Amino acid sequence: MVMLICIPALFLMLSIMTELLHARRVRRIGRLAFGRTGRPRGWTRITPLVRCASVVLLSWGFLVLAEHKPRGRSIDPEKEPSQHLLVCLDVSPSMYIEDAGPGGRESRSMRASEVLRGILSRLDMNETRVTVVAFYTSALPIVVDTYDINIIENVLNGLPMEHAFEVGQTRMQEGVEASLEFARPWPPDSAALIVVSDGDTISESMIQSMPRSISDAIVIGVGNPHKGTTIAGRSSRQDEASLKRLAVRLNGIYHDANTKHLPSSILSGLSMIIMNPEEADLLKRLALISILVGGCLLAATGPALVMLGMPAADLVRKKNGPMAEVDL
Repeated sequence: MVMLICIPALFLMLSIMTELLHARRVRRIGRLAFGRTGRPRGWTRITPLVRCASVVLLSWGFLVLAEHKPRGRSIDPEKEPSQHLLVCLDVSPSMYIEDAGPGGRESRSMRASEVLRGILSRLDMNETRVTVVAFYTSALPIVVDTYDINIIENVLNGLPMEHAFEVGQTRMQEGVEASLEFARPWPPDSAALIVVSDGDTISESMIQSMPRSISDAIVIGVGNPHKGTTIAGRSSRQDEASLKRLAVRLNGIYHDANTKHLPSSILSGLSMIIMNPEEADLLKRLALISILVGGCLLAATGPALVMLGMPAADLVRKKNGPMAEVDL
């Protein structure tokens, strides 16, 4: 997205420099080219602006089309991914409490699945591999470096993963730290970390070291943060305080997704996220219109200057006879 701004801006600067140089040369031979006044018609003053705008429109349109990736193309499983998504999913028994969602009737695990599906549906799987690590009293990898969304869907579809762990208290920070070990071999700034949990007590110690591969971290909270539900003799609700502390320790952000999905402003910051199909189609149409308008303006400028750019008196002389002498 940054390139869609920087490259047209570079072309604009080059166009302005070229127009200034051209205007300087025109002034030197103005009387020779346009007669006694030394100037073309007044409307021609806008032609530098038109040419600069045309160059910007053309460059932006072609860049958008070059960046446009058709949906549905086949994925090469042997291709080395350039992006990774590490998902740390809380699978403790409290995630089965039904106090989540807009109506407060969904289980926390189902709400977590909905939020993650919203993210997964916008992944560029041609360039991204997904790793899912479940945590409760410890951490276990469920899926490692997969490009198949269907496999991840099966994991999110109510799989009772808590039975793979010993019974005890949720160790959220320890689970996240164990998950980070999977990210250490990845290239620098190539991964995003997403933690989904209802929160729990976290240790007083800071996270030892963040892998260099993690460039973004998002901690997502599910469950009612205001009203607790009794489970195993204790009240359970979304622990916003612990989730926010974890986000700070991960140098990331916290979002309460109990009733609202992740906003587009957060999603757009992840490099492996692509646009919705409707947004991509709209941008493609705008790019085609931009190319059409820019091309037509640039193509029409030259003939218009030749036919209508001369001063009126010189046009009359051209029609009635030889050009008058130019007073240099």
